[in-house]
Amino acid sequence: MALEVTRKAALQMFGLGALGTVLAACSTNTSDGAAPADATDKLQAIKDAGKIRIGMEGTFKPFGYHDESGDLVGFEKEIADLIAKDLGVKAEYIETPWDSLIAGVDADRYDIVINNVSPTEERKQKYDFSVPYAVSEGRVGVLKDSELQSIDDLAGKSAAQSETSNFRTLVEERGATIIPVTGFDEAIEQVLSGRADLTGNDFVTFQAYMEEHPDANLRLLDGTLGDGAEAAILMEKGAEELKAAIDESLTKHLENGNLKAIYEKYVKADLSPKA
Repeated sequence: MALEVTRKAALQMFGLGALGTVLAACSTNTSDGAAPADATDKLQAIKDAGKIRIGMEGTFKPFGYHDESGDLVGFEKEIADLIAKDLGVKAEYIETPWDSLIAGVDADRYDIVINNVSPTEERKQKYDFSVPYAVSEGRVGVLKDSELQSIDDLAGKSAAQSETSNFRTLVEERGATIIPVTGFDEAIEQVLSGRADLTGNDFVTFQAYMEEHPDANLRLLDGTLGDGAEAAILMEKGAEELKAAIDESLTKHLENGNLKAIYEKYVKADLSPKA
């Protein structure tokens, strides 16, 4: 699946040479690794601690999940590993349910969130985001024998959605009523059990589920839900040096093909935002 979505102009504004300038400073580790209250010092605090704390669900295949051996894997996990390497620090993953995931940044539980988070206008009022690293179209899943055929048929139907998901907003805009759930797995269970008529999510998530459950009583409606959904890394507002360093890392790996290779490994499609 080739996704032809324009990469945001911000992606083209950063020269790779700036990464070395941003990351040149080096200092000794602190004893506790705690980040200071001043967001402008966030990058230096991360370097002092020798680690970047990363929030993700850890149950969201193929983004970030545990394989049969129990190891944390997924394409977002591999992307975050690349960023940590470029920053010269260790990646520390802190797994958190979706509905409290973003709030963990406010509580200083971790430094960034990478979990298929879309940089909506509402979120950008409170948080900063990296340049987009992936794009996937939104779709709607229903039972195979559902009367629904198109995303234009959602009015008056019930949708199982996470409270803070942008897909909740998209299905509500089409007239659906919401049944709150904690994540995609619960949303699918609600649909398959008949307690909800539908659920909206991105195509990659549905594709991974259907590959793992080929006999599932589920199909996708015709049409896409909203524009192509961008995913970006979320961080506290005002951490300008951290944002610049992460942007430079993502830009490098988008341009050299590393992210494309990661995407094709997990979803057999290039999710890179297109220039």
